[in-house]
Amino acid sequence: MIWRVSMRGVAAAMLVASAALLGACANEPAPAPKADIGFVGKPVKLSVSSVAVDDRYNPPGRAPNVEQLHAVTPAGIAHRWADTRLVAVGQRGIATLTILDGSVVETKLPVKGGVEGFFGDQVDTKLTATLKAKLSVAIQGDQPGNYANYSANVVATGEKTILQSANLNDRDRAYFELMNIIAQKFDTALTAEINRTMSPVLVP
Repeated sequence: MIWRVSMRGVAAAMLVASAALLGACANEPAPAPKADIGFVGKPVKLSVSSVAVDDRYNPPGRAPNVEQLHAVTPAGIAHRWADTRLVAVGQRGIATLTILDGSVVETKLPVKGGVEGFFGDQVDTKLTATLKAKLSVAIQGDQPGNYANYSANVVATGEKTILQSANLNDRDRAYFELMNIIAQKFDTALTAEINRTMSPVLVP
């Protein structure tokens, strides 16, 4: 009788272990997103001979900033935008995209304690991203020292909150989703501003 009870106990333990293993497999975290952001809008053709990017943002490289921990950054998005969207089709002049701010700041948020806090999945982190840039176009006139100047300014901001229960991949995914938001806002706002202020140097 003792042997039979022990075998039942072993069988039960094996069933519990199998169920736990299946549960662990089912709850494995989703993989982190692929770190790549692109732009699909038609090229912005400018009547200049070259396009340059002047990155003046100096990241602090420490908390509360977190952009230095990721492959995709707001400044990198601006570089990618200039490479993808801007096309020089003129004989003289230069277009310069100056990056003034490319920060992502992480803020730890207060959470509730006690029973309510124990049983609730609370937001404990907020990411705030800012991408500020200026596109300048300078074209030399017929007389020496005579230039025609045009500019378009843009500030794209966004926020993303993260739950207490989020694992590392979840947090990376939230950051990447925020970068997508910033990229879309930057693209939309700067394209609209270029169309508004630079029509004399836009080429159909």
